[in-house]
Amino acid sequence: MIILTHLNRLILALFMAVSMSLVASASKSEEDTLKRIQQAKYNVFTGYWDVRLNMDINSAGKGAKKGMPGLDYTLVDEKIKSPVRSTLTFRGPGDKKVVIKLKRNEVFTIFRIRVGLVGNESKSAQIFNYIYRKM
Repeated sequence: MIILTHLNRLILALFMAVSMSLVASASKSEEDTLKRIQQAKYNVFTGYWDVRLNMDINSAGKGAKKGMPGLDYTLVDEKIKSPVRSTLTFRGPGDKKVVIKLKRNEVFTIFRIRVGLVGNESKSAQIFNYIYRKM
């Protein structure tokens, strides 16, 4: 009976450790997303909302293609200008246009979003938040 109690305690401790690590990794993802959003820059003149990502351009493009359908946006055009530049155009509810431009620098990828013709800072941040969590 004593051995069974120790075994139960060991299993419970193992379960708690695994649960704590899963919660910690989930909050880190949310924390990382918020940090990226806070570091983003919005250009009032062009309407683009820019954020730097520490990933290659192909992964960022795949993440955008994977995440945008979840927001009811459909990919309507993809232009790959060079191995370091590409543009993705999506259309969504109300024929709203979202343009995502990706540009690879030596260390990071610039992820640019413009919602509509003139841009929308808060909507761009919401779209990035959703996409980044799906990457």
